[in-house]
Amino acid sequence: MRKSELFVLLVFVSFLALPGVAHAEYWFQSGARAAGNSNSNNGASVQIQTITTQNLSIGSMAFWVGETLSNGAFLQIGYTISNQTGNLSTECTTTGCAGSTFVKAGDAEWFYEYFPPGNNSTFFGSTGPDGSAGTNGTFNTYSFYSLGNTWYFKFNNKTVGSVNVGAADSGPYAPLAIGEIANTSNAKTYMKPVIFANLSAYKYDMFLPVQTAYGTINYGVGSRKNLANPYGVQEIDSRTNYFMVGSGLSTSTNSTKLWSLGYTLAINSKYGNLSSKISYIAYTVQQLSAPSAINLTNDTRVVFTGWTGSGLGYYSGSQNNVQLLMTANITETANWQKQYWVNVNSPYSFASGAGWYANGSEVKFSIANSTFLRNGAQPFRFEKWSNGATGTANQTLVHGPLNISALWQYQSELLGVDSSGQRVNVSQYLVNGQQVNATPFLEANSTAVISGAFYKGVWIAASTDVTQDSPEAVNVPLPIYNVTLRTTGLFGLPINASVAITFKNGTQTTMYSGPDGMLTINDVPDGFANATATYFLMKGSAIVSNGVASRISILSPLNVIELLVLAGIFIYVFERNRKGLVPNQGAKQPQPAQRPRQQ
Repeated sequence: MRKSELFVLLVFVSFLALPGVAHAEYWFQSGARAAGNSNSNNGASVQIQTITTQNLSIGSMAFWVGETLSNGAFLQIGYTISNQTGNLSTECTTTGCAGSTFVKAGDAEWFYEYFPPGNNSTFFGSTGPDGSAGTNGTFNTYSFYSLGNTWYFKFNNKTVGSVNVGAADSGPYAPLAIGEIANTSNAKTYMKPVIFANLSAYKYDMFLPVQTAYGTINYGVGSRKNLANPYGVQEIDSRTNYFMVGSGLSTSTNSTKLWSLGYTLAINSKYGNLSSKISYIAYTVQQLSAPSAINLTNDTRVVFTGWTGSGLGYYSGSQNNVQLLMTANITETANWQKQYWVNVNSPYSFASGAGWYANGSEVKFSIANSTFLRNGAQPFRFEKWSNGATGTANQTLVHGPLNISALWQYQSELLGVDSSGQRVNVSQYLVNGQQVNATPFLEANSTAVISGAFYKGVWIAASTDVTQDSPEAVNVPLPIYNVTLRTTGLFGLPINASVAITFKNGTQTTMYSGPDGMLTINDVPDGFANATATYFLMKGSAIVSNGVASRISILSPLNVIELLVLAGIFIYVFERNRKGLVPNQGAKQPQPAQRPRQQ
């Protein structure tokens, strides 16, 4: 057989063997033709309703699925109804027919036929027993597919024949699903509508419903065309890939799209704005992709771990980018793992363990060495980790971003200086509330608060913050003063007094102030001294603090003589005034009486 205007002709030559069948001129065909995206297939399939109440007076009816192959051969399978009762040849090949079967007029029998390449008129195949296509109203599946160049014909998934036609696929051709009035002389035969469903092409090792199909109302090869084809085709209730052919149906659907099948790819993802639901043309290949990682913040991200899919042709696995053949509705869910950045650092030595870690996982961190010499001299030593862990190697669980730092101590010399900036020897200091020696180890990259020093048995306050990065020496200003004390008499004249001094720590010393009455005591904590000066059993005292100069005045023996002289003068003057011995100014003074000069 040969195509005519995109249609293939089924010539029921075998029925010419029946008595009373005359040569006829018309082959009316109506049905559905798959679009080009169903070509290059390895077979076809369709479900056809068996209708056996057809009233035939001439010719025969056939309802089938078929297609042309890449080398020009033609295959078809379906069921046929004859208008005559008689015997039909069966199992016909190029070497002849191996048998025959008896059929009754009006009954439906499955059949398959094939036309070899380059042959327009001679066909081969077989017909099933009388009524083998089932009872009225039932649906049966008719299909064929290839394994290599061999094609297998199936009725309800049971193989009923096979043939090698020298081609493995359909090339540029697509399947047809046809209802046919064959070998008739007029267009008066009424074809009760017959339903077709799920027209499919065999691709990717499966039967895939035809994505798009067009109505086909035409004539077979060699048919006269002066009579209009009255047999139509239309979808039923707008159901996709569900249509009927026969009399009384629309004939305006020729070359009109009957349906266009699409499938939805639904993508679910909590991250990355991947969630979508898009309809794609059936049997197209669509790209499914996801990024390897998505940063939520600078220290939190999610890492793609794979897809979980459902639906025919779905993908489940760990690949980021895959291709999906849209053979059905597919749902794909992106799976993610939350990770946190763990920063492990150390200002000295080498720290390891930094990186991205999954929530709930364990991070192991360490430093290469526990000691370090800066410039080959100043010692540093590892103390602990910022999260409280000890030991150069440790581990912890990750439940969020972590910043783990190795904390170090460095040795620094604390140099006490007095109020005048002179160095004083201090043996112990109070650093961060702890008593340490003069060369303590301080925590690197942090502030050390020096709040006191132990000097001459006294804790004295200090206020020094060490904020520099690991200084080798630190001057600590301390309230240490040189105490100056003067000893004088009541009238400010210096006296050399014996001075007993009690310091803040309770210790005492006795010194003389010397002829100039000056006494200096160096490096006194807080400049505090309680001094008592003694001079000829006379005493005086003073309290010295913060290095402020002080003076002790004492009543000396010389002061007593001076006071007595002054007192006598005062008494004399007072008495003279009281007795009038001192004349008033301007008054005549009485003369003393003259006593006779003694002889």
